[in-house]
Amino acid sequence: MKAHTWLTAMVLAALLAPGVARAEGLEGRFTVAFQGGTESVLAGDLVKGTEGSLIGKPVTIESKGYKDVYAPDLRLQGLLGYGIGERTEIIARGTWYEADGTGLEVGTSNGNPVFAFFDTYEEVGFEVGLRYYISTASRLKSYVAPVVGARFLSEVLVSFSVPDAGSAILNVPFSQKSTVPVFGLDLGFTFDLGSHFFVGVDTGLRYQTAPSQFDELEGLTGIDDSDGRWTAPVVASIGVRF
Repeated sequence: MKAHTWLTAMVLAALLAPGVARAEGLEGRFTVAFQGGTESVLAGDLVKGTEGSLIGKPVTIESKGYKDVYAPDLRLQGLLGYGIGERTEIIARGTWYEADGTGLEVGTSNGNPVFAFFDTYEEVGFEVGLRYYISTASRLKSYVAPVVGARFLSEVLVSFSVPDAGSAILNVPFSQKSTVPVFGLDLGFTFDLGSHFFVGVDTGLRYQTAPSQFDELEGLTGIDDSDGRWTAPVVASIGVRF
């Protein structure tokens, strides 16, 4: 909901902005921007399907994706750029994202449903990229940018419960605090509100590798062999060029 409010505000600002005589170029200019929005998980398993034992009972676990556990939430970013040509700009970006985990059924034990409850996912990261602007002559500037960087992920714990059997195991270490590489591609546009200020929308694709696992569950060592994550961030931007 917060992300939708950001995007709506940015689009309205662009549509209602007064005209300017001529848009300035990018070469030799700095860009500073704040970005807010969300992201959606496109692919990647968090829980791997396996068979083994849990709390001394046989258990069958089904694979579950990141998107089954974590709903889209607020993403915040800060960007610094410098124009090295008429159509090219080097960018550096700091990122923060957090999403609350949800409880879900992940398998069965002696015919009884097994539920898992995951900790909050949190990441802090940085990215660098090279933006190529398709057009810079008008107020509306569209671009594409390959990016690369790293994300620092928090430790994630998980609790398992078998309510029908009256048993549970709490706060099991699932994935370790990790630093993972991230690669991706930005697609977006900016709209000049004047000679300095602008608004915009930025989206694209990201892939990050899986965090290190703990292997704390001796009877289910393969459950935390998570995949990397494919995601699609969508953020609104407000910034200044000088």
